[in-house]
Amino acid sequence: MRVWRETTGDPLRSFPLNKQRFQIGALAVVALVALRLGLGCHFLYEGVWKITHHKQLSAWGGPAIREPGGWSVEHLEEFTAEPFLTQAKGPLSGFFYAMVPDINARERLSVIKDQKGKPTAVDGKPIADRWDRICCEFVDYYRPSPSNGDATEAYKRLKRAAERTYKEFRAQLDEYLKDNLDAIAAHFDSLDRFENDPEWNQKAPFQKQRRWDRMMDLRREADKWIKDIEGQEQAYVNSLWNLLDEQQKKQGQPTGTWNILRWERMEQINFAVTFGLTAIGLCLVLGFFTPLAALGGAAFMCFVVMTQPGFPGIYPPDSPIVGHALLVNKDFVEMLALLVVSATGAGRWAGLDFFFCRWIAALRNRRKRLAAAGTAA
Repeated sequence: MRVWRETTGDPLRSFPLNKQRFQIGALAVVALVALRLGLGCHFLYEGVWKITHHKQLSAWGGPAIREPGGWSVEHLEEFTAEPFLTQAKGPLSGFFYAMVPDINARERLSVIKDQKGKPTAVDGKPIADRWDRICCEFVDYYRPSPSNGDATEAYKRLKRAAERTYKEFRAQLDEYLKDNLDAIAAHFDSLDRFENDPEWNQKAPFQKQRRWDRMMDLRREADKWIKDIEGQEQAYVNSLWNLLDEQQKKQGQPTGTWNILRWERMEQINFAVTFGLTAIGLCLVLGFFTPLAALGGAAFMCFVVMTQPGFPGIYPPDSPIVGHALLVNKDFVEMLALLVVSATGAGRWAGLDFFFCRWIAALRNRRKRLAAAGTAA
């Protein structure tokens, strides 16, 4: 603060309002850079691993055609966020369950009942409609051009064979659902009783454990039927591929579309998680847009903390193998570390943010000089 002479306007003396100065030393700078690089490598590796282990999909959103020897063993471990969401616990678990489409398989295994409430069939129409769409898009992909008359007859044979294959697998699906009708109907009756249990909010530890175990048992029971049907769909897709002649196989299989709005919800979540982690990790390693990248990483870790909170009384507790935590676990600590990186100039030290900030400062100074020149003129 400066005091000015009333007559001449010259400064008389200065009164500093605050004598404290917040400074960090070279070791603190090195520590912040190391923290930024460590966090960046963690996020980047997670993203790259998910990219290399992504779920193989065809153009119609179903399983890709698995040719013998065409996939390596590492692709057997495919990334999907579904298990992470379905294992959520705590007060916000219902929110994460709602993110998983048809988590209890009610839509895919809908039971049709008569007027007396007796189950008569399992509605296989949603799955059959999907298979019919796969058949139509598969055949259309190999449709020859109008000028290629030699391939027209081969296309007609392919269409007839594909329709025949669809009918065979549709009959197989109907037979499978018929054989498991009683078990599926009993499963959903148990699920209804579980969801309408008046004691679902009891706080006793043994009641929490019993409810969680029952919920997992019901999901595993439905998952068995869904896995069987997915296996049938994989066999159906492979059978369609085997109908092609060598000339048609040279065209490859449909490559799909990058229109994310047409993807299923789970695929959209997988895509956002995979490339979001990769982008955050890459920016942290390079020190580029570090505050935004660190805030994005902190938001993701907050998401992780909400799905697996370390609050007392929540079942199931964390495994003793990963240690013991009360409120503050390793995910919470990583979130705080990312907030520290976002609040400091960690990207300006040994990072591209240094050059970016210099460029912004140069633009700002240029504007000031231009503005001063215009005022003087």
